[in-house]
Amino acid sequence: MQTVNLKSVSSVASSVKKNHIEMMLIKPRKLKLIIACRANITRSAYLHGYFEKCLKEYYPHARKKIQIESAGIEARRGSSAHEVVQHVAKLNGFSLKDHRSDPFKRSAIKRATAILVMEKWQKERLIEQFPFAQEKIYLLMEYLWQGDPLEIRDVPDPTGKNTEDYKDFIDLAHAETERILHELARQNLL
Repeated sequence: MQTVNLKSVSSVASSVKKNHIEMMLIKPRKLKLIIACRANITRSAYLHGYFEKCLKEYYPHARKKIQIESAGIEARRGSSAHEVVQHVAKLNGFSLKDHRSDPFKRSAIKRATAILVMEKWQKERLIEQFPFAQEKIYLLMEYLWQGDPLEIRDVPDPTGKNTEDYKDFIDLAHAETERILHELARQNLL
């Protein structure tokens, strides 16, 4: 039978609890979320715009507390958002006419609070390229997820499809944006 030093266990538990509480109290001055997909012209462009729309409409007080950016794992700098996603954005009350694609920059990754990607291969690629950022790279559905981990999935890429084919992506994009903003507000981070 192994003897356990209760004083030592209590000390470790107290230390862990103290560290957890300290971590919860430490808030970054400004949250910086980078939303990423492959080329930064469809999914991340749309999500970036929709996050901005929701912040403006539902969390106007939070504009000084959060910054949203987007980037592409394989993006070329300066490409416009895909025509169909621009149309879908317009139907949903916001514009992507000024969006320009942007590749990842090491400096942006260092400053990011969280990087939200659409697919597992994107997460793996970013971790491979920027191992120092591993703890802040998530699938979109993983970030602040409170549900069953088996429900987490990739975000489908509708690029090259017609407007109706965007429905699954749009439904998921809206639900995840609203879930993430709600959770950030619930945790008093907005």
